[in-house]
Amino acid sequence: MHHSVSVLGAASTARAELLVRIVRLACGLVIGCAINGFALQRAAAQVPFSPFQPVRQMEAAKPLARDVTGPPAASQRLDGTAFFVDDLGHMLTARHAVADCARIVVSKEGRAVTAHVVALAASDIALIKVPRTLGLAAVFPRANTSVANDMVFAEAYDRLKPMLAHGGSLGNAFVDTTLRDPEHLVLRSNVTFGTSGAPVLDSRGLVEGVVSRRTTVDRVLAVDAVHAKSFLAEHGVRFQEDDRPQMSGTASRAHRAASISARVTCLQQ
Repeated sequence: MHHSVSVLGAASTARAELLVRIVRLACGLVIGCAINGFALQRAAAQVPFSPFQPVRQMEAAKPLARDVTGPPAASQRLDGTAFFVDDLGHMLTARHAVADCARIVVSKEGRAVTAHVVALAASDIALIKVPRTLGLAAVFPRANTSVANDMVFAEAYDRLKPMLAHGGSLGNAFVDTTLRDPEHLVLRSNVTFGTSGAPVLDSRGLVEGVVSRRTTVDRVLAVDAVHAKSFLAEHGVRFQEDDRPQMSGTASRAHRAASISARVTCLQQ
């Protein structure tokens, strides 16, 4: 009888010690997790912002050709806009959109052809050529007639199709004469990348300028028609001039732009 009581007492003591060990181990795990969590939180707080964090800033003068940079194995390219100026495949665009290219591709309505540079102007325009004109050739006014607050139209070729799907546009920019520039048409406009080289169309569908670059968030410079026509004549391009409207008064200038424009892609590698 006495031996049985001793055995039971020893078993109870062992169970109590085991329970104490389990409790101590659990407390240790809880405290350890709390300490590690605090350490991880502090470490996370010290990680700098990703170098790929987008930062928006305005440059003094921003070219409007879209810079598309792929993986290291892919070519770097600039996407802009060009427009036809005769029936032989000559096109005007921005100089910075086609300078220093390994290859130039003009794309329009599912067709793509290779272009070559004919001439680069001192101002930000360039003459390129493809085998044939895709669509219509632009028409220039005999004399510049745009005045302050005239509504004009200029847009990247790639944005014309979605715009046309919603009915087009009569205009999306205004002539600004608060700043005088001897060779540029100054516009109040929010056009963005891809618009470099696009034609600036007045209410008659005539080309009043060639988009060059943005100087502020809502101000864009375009090489005016006088300098563009002089450049074309210097290189023997027989462009069209007329003061008659090339579209009806209520027609969308986006449709006219789509008929004379195309995407120009500069492959830099």
